[in-house]
Amino acid sequence: MATKWFHKSIAYQIWPASFRDSNGDGVGDIEGIISKLSYLKETLSIDMLWLSPIYDSPQKDMGYDVSDYESIYHKYGTLDDFARLVRECKDRGIRVVMDLVVNHTSDQHKWFLESKRNRAGKYADFYHWRCPKYDAEGKRHPPNNWRTGSRYGKSCWTYVDERDQYYFHFGAPHQPNLNWSTHETREEIYESAAAFWLRRGVDGFRMDLVGFYWKDSNFPDAKVVYPDERLQPLDGQYCHNGSDVHVWLKEWRRKVHQDFGQDIVLIGELPGTGRDEFLRFIAPGTEELDMALDTDIFITGNNWVDALYELKKPELPLLKDAVLKTQSMLDEGAWPTVFLENHDFARSVSRFGPGDGPHRDDAAKMLALMACTLSGTLFIYQGQEIGMTNVPPHWRKSEFRDNADLDNIEDIDEKKAPGLREKSEKALVTWGRDNGRTLMQWSGETHAGFSEGEPWIGVNDNYQEVNVTNQIDRQDSVLAFWKHLVRVRKDYWEFLGRGRFQLLDRDEQQTMSYIKTNDEKTEQLLVVLNFSADEASVSIDGDRFKLLISTCASAEEEPEGVVKLQPWEGRLYQGAPPDESKAGGRLQV
Repeated sequence: MATKWFHKSIAYQIWPASFRDSNGDGVGDIEGIISKLSYLKETLSIDMLWLSPIYDSPQKDMGYDVSDYESIYHKYGTLDDFARLVRECKDRGIRVVMDLVVNHTSDQHKWFLESKRNRAGKYADFYHWRCPKYDAEGKRHPPNNWRTGSRYGKSCWTYVDERDQYYFHFGAPHQPNLNWSTHETREEIYESAAAFWLRRGVDGFRMDLVGFYWKDSNFPDAKVVYPDERLQPLDGQYCHNGSDVHVWLKEWRRKVHQDFGQDIVLIGELPGTGRDEFLRFIAPGTEELDMALDTDIFITGNNWVDALYELKKPELPLLKDAVLKTQSMLDEGAWPTVFLENHDFARSVSRFGPGDGPHRDDAAKMLALMACTLSGTLFIYQGQEIGMTNVPPHWRKSEFRDNADLDNIEDIDEKKAPGLREKSEKALVTWGRDNGRTLMQWSGETHAGFSEGEPWIGVNDNYQEVNVTNQIDRQDSVLAFWKHLVRVRKDYWEFLGRGRFQLLDRDEQQTMSYIKTNDEKTEQLLVVLNFSADEASVSIDGDRFKLLISTCASAEEEPEGVVKLQPWEGRLYQGAPPDESKAGGRLQV
């Protein structure tokens, strides 16, 4: 595999509304991002910036409901502001990747407004329209029995009088799904949502829900899982990873590379996709995506359509399976990604660790060590580098802003499911998407230094301790540990960024251990991680492996063969393969 710029990159995802507010209106903006670029470069060695949606939008889904691909949401700034952001990034050696949201649009997008007015106009087939079904009594019904989301979701179809038809939406009614099966739709999407920004210096896209571009045009009924209910769970076989999506992606890639060059990166989002199907998108010769984000690490142990109250923490062996799935992509010549947080999921310290409390920083460092020693392009989510956690348990429904999670609670209310409303509201604190969307914690000042005005969402209670200013000059801080690790990763990328992965203890419930080997197979790195609040004993050949890094300042080498890991401790050792002599000492950290 030829090495490209994005293989060695450290990427940083920004949630614009919560990153930094420059004008005091309580909403983050492009100027706020520009003001922190030096921090990102100097502290985390960032060379790729992933911007979550900044397009014009009614903001019913925080920008994932786009009303105009060619303009910017006014609270974030202007096209001139964006041009300056790109220039400032280029000056620092940072490439800019945008979130490409083209599975659906807002119902306020001009394409949809025109489409619903006229069955014969230019935009008539830009969305999925189907005629109603009628029962024996002449009552109108949706075209099929699909429902959105969890068991308490509503129909995937919404009726429009003007056309006397229903339109399809995988999620909420305000997000009608685009019809990728027509060439005219694909051309318009390319010009408006992609080429428009590539001409302005963007280096690529993170392609939201890329596997869902395809839908079975027959829209058959889903199998009946709940006999007493009219609506049934939408089976992925009807709207997920169909063969046509591979044709469309090849078409897109050819066009992007012809028009804008081979350096443009295409990063897919592929939830609920098995390993073999995943490889169809990214394996050598497919000519579709350069890499893809696999959400199995978040979903493992759960179902991707589960309601919040049904979610649970995965057992460690299942987490290891998810890691092994992505790391094994290298064996097929495909390029993996590494990420433990993003805007859709709970914070990693809370999801995989103990959350806020005495071992918060220990777990944050251990997870940082894990992320920085896995192969693939590393993505850091804003606040992850300081160990930000989920919202505090006293937060109530009124403090959350994510309409998708809140609508789910309302759906449960409508079904009058006993006791589930209370469970769902409690689950917001544990699993809700707003856990990853609270204000970036810059300092111990009011609103965590995010804004001088009243912010759009609250700040975590721990901001006076967990913030950039408090950590940036402390050598024992989570931020200092991240700063050190990303530089080690860059310096020894052939081990940490591209090395082959061997999992050693799949069934162990307390620890995770794996070996990284370089291409020449002359040296190895051993990583041992304690995923518990108890001490853990791990057998290590002290003659073969030498301690390089520990998340625990008091860690010492223990040559007797048994190492006692402290709660939430992680260690990195250097050694040689079993048939080689003692470690050669190349790696200096």
